[in-house]
Amino acid sequence: MTIVRLNHYPPCPSPELALGKGPHVDTSAFTLLSTDEVSGLEVRRKSDGEWLRVSPTLNSFIFVPGDAFQVWTNDQYNGLLHRVVLNSQQGRFSFITLFTVTPSYHAIVEPLEGLVHEEDPPKYRPFKWGEYLITRSLNNYMKLDKPVLQISAYKIRD
Repeated sequence: MTIVRLNHYPPCPSPELALGKGPHVDTSAFTLLSTDEVSGLEVRRKSDGEWLRVSPTLNSFIFVPGDAFQVWTNDQYNGLLHRVVLNSQQGRFSFITLFTVTPSYHAIVEPLEGLVHEEDPPKYRPFKWGEYLITRSLNNYMKLDKPVLQISAYKIRD
């Protein structure tokens, strides 16, 4: 499965009062982004929580690791927390491709065998990818009294 999405973010007279897309980590193995020359993607620096603007580079892709990538690598790489901000002067298009290097619905997701050992045992319990994906996706459209399901719910140790 591959999901392709074209987003349009029109100019916004008060961009500080709105977000194009709120902070999130993608529920995929990874996402490839191709953007136009107008910057809007921001990533959160883990060390201090500061949001950093990503400068677009024409004819290139931005690689964004997601939840499955984080689990497979046993936290050697984290899913990237990112958001989209608006621009007061220019509209913006982004072309997003979510590849299913994403596991199949029935796949059991867990840290890859070659990346765990006695000094660094698995940090996640095995789980069915489809159940996680469906629950997380449905949570995005519901008004809940609790936070949306995150990959950290499957974590067994830090």
